[in-house]
Amino acid sequence: MEKLTRQSLTDNEFLYLLGVCQWVFNSNVSFIIEMIDKEHHNNSEESWFNLVEKTAGNLKDYKNIVYNILGRDIYDLFNELVLERNAIFHSFPTGEKVNNYYIPIYRNDYKGLNIEIDKEYLKAFIKKNEKLSDLIYRFRGY
Repeated sequence: MEKLTRQSLTDNEFLYLLGVCQWVFNSNVSFIIEMIDKEHHNNSEESWFNLVEKTAGNLKDYKNIVYNILGRDIYDLFNELVLERNAIFHSFPTGEKVNNYYIPIYRNDYKGLNIEIDKEYLKAFIKKNEKLSDLIYRFRGY
């Protein structure tokens, strides 16, 4: 991989998975917004401009719109993914190694969390996003 920074990095596969995680999650957020946006599917009175300004965490609970329009299965999985995304992207790199690569760890003493973000965690997150995408496609009628 091209040397982009002098800062310490973990291995290339982990960094690739991290990028895929961001991409699939953001794609699902966009898909959810499209499905509830009045300009695209007329499922609500909410405008796309209002919805895109929300973080995923704020969107999932905004007027219960995701739950009321897309249903419990989509809402529950989206909620789970928002929490996992927070763990991934709010974790900090550590000197801890798993299978010869360095991992970040998400710690939240208030919630009693200490999550090691390894490649398996990232792959599971990607698979759950694929499941969410499938649920949204089914809702859409495909």
